Amino acid sequence: MTYKEAVSKASKQAIAKGFEPKRAEWLMMDLFDWSFTDYVMRREENISDDELERFNDAAERMLSGEPIQYITGFQTFLGEKFKVDNRCLIPRPETEEVLLHFKERCQQGAVVADIGTGSGIIAVMLKQLRPDLKVYATDLYDGPLEVAKQNAHVHHAEITFLKGNALEPLVDNNIRLDGLISNPPYIDFADASEMAETVLDFEPHQALFAENHGLAIYAAIIEQLPYVMNDNAIVVFEIGFEQGAVLKRMIERKYPHIEVEVIADINSNDRIVSFQWNSV
Repeated sequence: MTYKEAVSKASKQAIAKGFEPKRAEWLMMDLFDWSFTDYVMRREENISDDELERFNDAAERMLSGEPIQYITGFQTFLGEKFKVDNRCLIPRPETEEVLLHFKERCQQGAVVADIGTGSGIIAVMLKQLRPDLKVYATDLYDGPLEVAKQNAHVHHAEITFLKGNALEPLVDNNIRLDGLISNPPYIDFADASEMAETVLDFEPHQALFAENHGLAIYAAIIEQLPYVMNDNAIVVFEIGFEQGAVLKRMIERKYPHIEVEVIADINSNDRIVSFQWNSV
């Protein structure tokens, strides 16, 4: 059997299950660490028995709905590969825009924190792109922190990891920030019925959903800002596409002197809430 025939078989099974048939190609390329050019050049070759068994086992998991990233153990973000597993959310492309927006607004040598770091992709890439930054990363759960630490080690990124809810570990350690970025859980539990089964069945719900119509983590962070932020610090949140206006109102009611900007992503969906912190 050739690689192409193995993919064709898995593609037909994917169609029967209602999945995108190209998933079989993506799975093979990621599983064997191939580019699309590698696949085109090798697809007519015979696949070894060991590789066929490995691919078939992976395809069976794919056909169950498991995300390819969990099967292969990695996701690409800004051109870099990051370890992911079912202890953390799979990084989305939209987060790249949020990170780049924040990175460009950080002053030289700033002390910054990624709140709810998950797999650590934001913190690690910040340190990669801006080695001058002092980077903290927090998460409430041990599992994601373990994954994040592994990613930091592989990418030789010097990051200080802290465990705790929202800004509490920063408050407890008397850490003051010049920048804060967060992509927290922001999905309303009421919206679960509209989500893909592959997400609901396999990705950690604590990284997806939040109370108060998805706003609970934002509210906790906003409440604690005075205890950790230096004046003129930048604050950036990734948001759900319908949360911009309500989150802007929440912040401006709490801190009337703060002017909040809601920014759309490349798909014209509100994706970023951004503002400069000042205590008065």
